[in-house]
Amino acid sequence: MLILAIGILGLAPMMVTTMFGNAFSKDVTSAAFLAQDSLERLKNQTVITPIPYIENEYNLFNVYNRSLRVDDSSSDGTVPPNVFRLRVTITWTDKNGLSRSETFSSYKSK
Repeated sequence: MLILAIGILGLAPMMVTTMFGNAFSKDVTSAAFLAQDSLERLKNQTVITPIPYIENEYNLFNVYNRSLRVDDSSSDGTVPPNVFRLRVTITWTDKNGLSRSETFSSYKSK
């Protein structure tokens, strides 16, 4: 019985690590959802003006900040001709006070 109790106590740190991992995964999944929402909205727009198009939203779900930027070859020479580059950056501060960010990019034909 004592060996079983020691074994179960040995699993406790793994459970705490798993809980922190789940919280981080939730944050990254929420960031991906917010980015996907913006990318889909931009891809469905028929006209995007002015270029570069920049939009910032703050305190989404009381946690996240979202920054959108749309460029074409006239505003950024690295963008191929006849397409828009859509870039969404999501930033947040995690439960440990660390700043996190995820950037998602896509292209849309003109």
